[in-house]
Amino acid sequence: MLLGRLLKPIRNEKGISNLIVLLIVLPIFFGVTVMIATTFLYVMRQAKLDDIKDRALQMVETSGYLSPAIQNDIKNKMAQLGYPAVTKNGISYPYFTGSTLTKVGKFDADPTVKLVIQYPATDLAKIMIFFGVDSTEDPGYFYIEEYGRSEEK
Repeated sequence: MLLGRLLKPIRNEKGISNLIVLLIVLPIFFGVTVMIATTFLYVMRQAKLDDIKDRALQMVETSGYLSPAIQNDIKNKMAQLGYPAVTKNGISYPYFTGSTLTKVGKFDADPTVKLVIQYPATDLAKIMIFFGVDSTEDPGYFYIEEYGRSEEK
């Protein structure tokens, strides 16, 4: 009886199509969805980081230099975005070296002000540990550099 059932042709083939969908199509769909969501999140964070940079440059142009108050404002906004203050190799980030730290007047010979924001990049390569990679390279830094014209009289 059992042998007779096994030797009969398969009549209900719907289970096979469900199996194909379950094992092939759904993982592909899930992977694509995760990639799109990750890319969207990354692009939106970069756009918000550009907004922070633009607003900070306006404040630097208005004051004529990168003041400690502007630095704290940048740090607070970056922390709200998910880039908290960190220390790497003894250096505190966000790092502003290279920015204009002395007052520049509107009518000076060179009224250019410079804003530099440096922050360690997200280490996405740590995901490779799941695939057996022992170590990864340093992911580098976000380096945002922008110039403006001082409006300080």
